[in-house]
Amino acid sequence: STAAGVTRPSISTGPGPTWPQYFPRKKTTVGETVYYTATRHDIKAGADYSYSTGSYESHANETGQFTFTTDLPFDVNNRATWPISLVMQTPGKYSFASSQIALYAQDNWRIADRVRLNLGLRYDYDTDLRHEKFYKDLLANPAYAGIENFVSSDRGNDTNNLQPRVGATWDVFGTTRLVARAGYGMYVTRNRPYFQMVTQDGTLSSAVRIEDPARLSRYPDINAILGGQSLSEFVSTGARSVLLLSNDYVLPYQHNFTLGAGWQLTPSSSLDIDLVRGEGRKQLGSVDRNLPASGAISAANPRPVSRFTVVKSIENFTDSQYDALEMQFRTRVRGTDSLQVSYTLSRTYLMGVTHYATFRGTQRTPQEEGYSGQDTRHNLSIAASTSLPWGFEVSGILKALSGAPYNVQAGFDLDGDGQTQGDRPRGLPITVGREDVDESLAIINALRTTRNLAPVNGDLLKLEPYVSLDGRITKAFAMPGGNSLQLFAEGYNLTNVVNLSSTPNGNIISTSFLVRNNAADARQVQFGARFVF
Repeated sequence: STAAGVTRPSISTGPGPTWPQYFPRKKTTVGETVYYTATRHDIKAGADYSYSTGSYESHANETGQFTFTTDLPFDVNNRATWPISLVMQTPGKYSFASSQIALYAQDNWRIADRVRLNLGLRYDYDTDLRHEKFYKDLLANPAYAGIENFVSSDRGNDTNNLQPRVGATWDVFGTTRLVARAGYGMYVTRNRPYFQMVTQDGTLSSAVRIEDPARLSRYPDINAILGGQSLSEFVSTGARSVLLLSNDYVLPYQHNFTLGAGWQLTPSSSLDIDLVRGEGRKQLGSVDRNLPASGAISAANPRPVSRFTVVKSIENFTDSQYDALEMQFRTRVRGTDSLQVSYTLSRTYLMGVTHYATFRGTQRTPQEEGYSGQDTRHNLSIAASTSLPWGFEVSGILKALSGAPYNVQAGFDLDGDGQTQGDRPRGLPITVGREDVDESLAIINALRTTRNLAPVNGDLLKLEPYVSLDGRITKAFAMPGGNSLQLFAEGYNLTNVVNLSSTPNGNIISTSFLVRNNAADARQVQFGARFVF
C-alpha cells in the first residue's frame, strides 16, 4: 500500500510503521573449552570470540503515519478533528559490524556426600555496543549541528558485565528421596545489532515529525503538508527528528533466585515445589530529550534545540519483577498411564515500558508502575495419558489461567510533550483490573467526562480467564517388519469455551474502550495418520 497510515484511539490502519524491513545477519564464532576432573571437582573454563555483521533495509514510515486523538472524522473546520502529528521518513540501507568476547568458568564441587555446589562466572563484552564511530561522524556533520546537546564523541563502552552464578543441592536424608536446592544467577542479554542500525535509519534518513497544526490542517494531502517539497528538501530547510542510543546505553540484565525441593513420594510419584524470583534491570524504553522544561510545545514554548523536533533516545530506565510459587506433581501407573499437575501462583510487576521504542508516558513526570499486562495470577495445567482396551491411547491437557490486567492509556497528549504513548491521568496504574478497581474506574470515567464521553461500566474491568481442554486419541496397527500405522484424532478447546481477548483496546477516550471484540479459537478437530518405520 502507498497510502499513509492512520492511528486513532480505536484503530490503526495502513502499513505497519516498520514494514517491510530486511535484516540479514551473519555471525562467525570460534571457541575453546577445557575440562578438569578431580575427586570432588568437575571444572571447565573457556572463551568464545564472535564477529557479527548485519545490514538493514528500512522502509519505516515510508508512506507516513498520521496520529489522531479522536474517532470523529476529519473536518477541516473543526480543529479537534485534525491529526496531532505526521511521522514520515525516507527509506535507506545501513550496516553494522561488531565483535563479542565471552569468558566463562564453572566448578561442580562435591563438598560432601550429600551436598553439591555449583559455582560459575561469566563475562561478556561487545566491542562497539555504543556505536562510537557513527556518533563521532554525526557530531562532525554540519547538517546535525546541535546534536552535541544529546550525545558525545567519548561514549566509552559497557564493561560491567561480570555474571556470577551459584547453585546448591542437599540430599536431606541421604536417600535421594528429598533434595533441597537453591540458586542465584545474573544473566546479561546479548546485543541486538538491530538497535545500532535502526538508530542509523532514524537519524541519517530524512525523518520528520510534523506537529504544526497549520500544516496538519491540510490532511490527508501530504504534498500540501510538505509545502510542495520532497521530504528530503523539507528536512534540509526545516527541523528533523532523530533516533539515538544514549551515551550510557548498557545491556539489560536479570537477577534470578530460586529456592525449592524435590520429593520422591513413591517409586512412581514425585512432587516439586520452588520459589522463584526474577528481577529485570536496565531494560529499554525511549525518551524525547528535546522537550521544554514544562508545558505544551508551541511557538511560545519551543523545543530547546530548534534544529530538531523529536530527539528519541533509547535508554535503560525499565525494571521488572517476577515472583512465583511453582508446584508440579507427577505420577505414573502401570508403566504407561501418567498424570502431571502443574500450578503456578505468580505476580509480574513492571516499572517502565515493554518495548525499546515506546515512550514513557508524560515524559517529564513519568508514572509507569503497576502489574504487567502479562500478569496471570493463577496458572494450572493438567496433563494425562492412558491406554485403553483394543490398543487405543488417550491423552489430554487442561489449561486454566486467570485473567491478565488491561494496559490502558489516555489516548491523547496529557502534558504537551507531543506523545500519546502511555499518557495516563494521575493515580491510574499502567494496567487496570488487578488492583483498586473502583478507584481506577472513577479516574477513567472522570477523564472520559472531560471529553464529553459516556462513563463505562465497571464490568469492562473484569478480567477474562482462559480455559481450554485439548485431547487426542490414537489407534496403532502393527505392520510387517516391525513397522506400525497410527491413526489419530485431535481436538482443541473441546468444551468450546469462549475465551475473550485479554488485550482489548486500551485507549480511554475510544468508543470501543475495553470492548472485547475478538476471542481465541473455538473448538477445532483434526484427523491424521502416521506411518512409523
